[in-house]
Amino acid sequence: MGMVYYQLSKSSYQDFLKILKADIQHANALAAAIPRAKSGAHLQMKLVYTDGRSNISRRGRKATIREFYGVILPSLQRLHGNLGELDDDKEAGGSSAKKRVDLDNRHGNIDFEREDECGICLEPCTKMVLPNCCHAMCIKCYRNWNTKSESCPFCRGSLKRVNSEDLWVLTCNDDVVDNKTVSQKDLLRFYLYINSLPKDFPDALFLVYYEYLI
Repeated sequence: MGMVYYQLSKSSYQDFLKILKADIQHANALAAAIPRAKSGAHLQMKLVYTDGRSNISRRGRKATIREFYGVILPSLQRLHGNLGELDDDKEAGGSSAKKRVDLDNRHGNIDFEREDECGICLEPCTKMVLPNCCHAMCIKCYRNWNTKSESCPFCRGSLKRVNSEDLWVLTCNDDVVDNKTVSQKDLLRFYLYINSLPKDFPDALFLVYYEYLI
């Protein structure tokens, strides 16, 4: 009975290793497709058995199987998907789109401070938009005018049926983050996570009980 159990366990372990190696190969393909780190380093993973042999690169980092499936592989899949969409957009838009965005940013920065001010108190703020007339002001001025006259200070439209939860928030350029910026931040966080992993020379006792991915 004990021999049967051992054979089943060994077979299951070998199947798991096959799946793990296939997933590592897939992760390496994803890692090769994303941009390299700023230092020029690229990510390449392999399965390492902790049998006491020093068969890992001196520049390597170590991750447990749990970290591989919990963080590394999902992050690579997300980065690969996001960067693939960005590459398609970049090819479709070309350099003319980049010039247009740069021009829009220059014009936007000129009027940024003026657009960010409340039209009543002239203080920088997050503007609240009235749903009836679409005029914008800061929440403080809205409350003052709603208390005093229950009307819009710009058009005198009634505010009797407008509650605070009915207001819209007016977003500015800095409040909107495009997909490219999100992907770049995700990529930076991913490489920071890789750099935070332990190096390839931990304590010998720690090596005895764990298998690592690098």
